[in-house]
Amino acid sequence: MVAVFNKELLSWYLITLKLKETVEAGIQNLQSPTAAARSIEYPSEQEQYHLVKQQQQQRSDLLQIVISEDRNVDSVEEAEAKSPEPDWVINIRERLEQARQEDVAGAWGKLSIYRVPQCLREGDEKAYIPQTVSLGPYHRGKKRLRNMERHKWRALYHVLKRTRQDVKLYLDSVKELEEKAAACYEGQIGLGSNEFVEMMVLDGCFVLELFRASLKDSSNLAIRETIPFSQCVDRCTRFNVT
Repeated sequence: MVAVFNKELLSWYLITLKLKETVEAGIQNLQSPTAAARSIEYPSEQEQYHLVKQQQQQRSDLLQIVISEDRNVDSVEEAEAKSPEPDWVINIRERLEQARQEDVAGAWGKLSIYRVPQCLREGDEKAYIPQTVSLGPYHRGKKRLRNMERHKWRALYHVLKRTRQDVKLYLDSVKELEEKAAACYEGQIGLGSNEFVEMMVLDGCFVLELFRASLKDSSNLAIRETIPFSQCVDRCTRFNVT
């Protein structure tokens, strides 16, 4: 590939070289017997103009050659870059990109509540499925656990009654932690934003009341006066928190 470093320098160099050749030819003519009285003739302005135009045309042709060669190289590189990769290589790149995004987001570092793999559940399914009450999104709304939902609402009512606070305070507080709480669960939770916040408030207050009712010195608490809820506490000492 031809490279032109300084176009103007090349042009003036060629002009100087031509003038030098003309001067040397004139000196040789002076030294010859037939041209003893002949004076040195320098190129006229018109000749110099044509000479410069000629050199510029040569320079333009040279640049076109260089540009043409560069374009040919670029075309080869573009063709190589656009050559399609095999599907299995593309699939590997996509999986690596997904892993990179998860690593940047730090998703695995936030997880603390996992789904039990199917291989561990086989043969002992009941050991990993709540039998009485569901806490969290994984088993929420299942038919056999719906009877306990009314006790969750009763527990929330007792909390609000005891603290004399409005439920909006609880909803707003949990709303601020929604993203952090949702990131603790592995996989899709299958709940909308409002439903998830409601679940967190409802299940959270239920667990708090459950702990209070289970204390040894809680016999005088008003919550103990409701027999169904006391029975609920006795039954819930055996449930799986999932």
